[in-house]
Amino acid sequence: MPTGMNTTIIPMTEHEPAGLDFLRLLSWVSPAFPTGGYAYSHGLEWAVEQGNVRDVETLCAWIGTLLRHGSPGNDLIILHAAWAAGNDDERLRDIAEFACACATSRERYEETVYQGEAFLRAADVWGVVPPEAARAGVRWPLPVAQGLVFRRGGVSRGQSVLSGGYAAVAALVSAAVRLVPLGQTDGLRALSRLEPVMAEMADRAQAQTLEDVGGACFGSDLAAIHHETQETRLFRT
Repeated sequence: MPTGMNTTIIPMTEHEPAGLDFLRLLSWVSPAFPTGGYAYSHGLEWAVEQGNVRDVETLCAWIGTLLRHGSPGNDLIILHAAWAAGNDDERLRDIAEFACACATSRERYEETVYQGEAFLRAADVWGVVPPEAARAGVRWPLPVAQGLVFRRGGVSRGQSVLSGGYAAVAALVSAAVRLVPLGQTDGLRALSRLEPVMAEMADRAQAQTLEDVGGACFGSDLAAIHHETQETRLFRT
């Protein structure tokens, strides 16, 4: 497994005003950013149908467990590794291939690469995406795309990892608001309750390497597999 990290800091140019990195980050984690996140539930649709997620309490338990022991937590480690790779395109390709191999089902694979590649296409407006030749022949999962774009856009390590976690959690909560359904206020309650878990796992991810990727959320993995044949679906995954 790839484990090396390039931690060289890429400075902002002297002509960039203070706060420009933060403005970019607001755009990149905005729900309006065209990554297609609204179309994916990460298997949550099946969990709701089965009654495993039915209110704020069960939603927070489901997402909190995913952050601590499942693929969203792994994605934070992968995002951090991509951020640390900086402008090393070959290293980023290795991380992308590793992240693809970590997908536990067809839907999980499609979810991460479709969103990741949509993220790169949209972020190319800012000129922070590797040239097409450097991206050819490899699929680009979302956490890898986020990590490289955040780094090249001048976003700090801590903000990058935390923002990736927030984007994932916010997408799941948004899906649950429509699927359970929850009211908007209950969705906000869920986000508020999950903030400490997001912060904890973002801190932990910055001290980990790709060797630490692993998981034990079998219920969530099975939910993603069952969703492939779910009779009535609002979401692609």
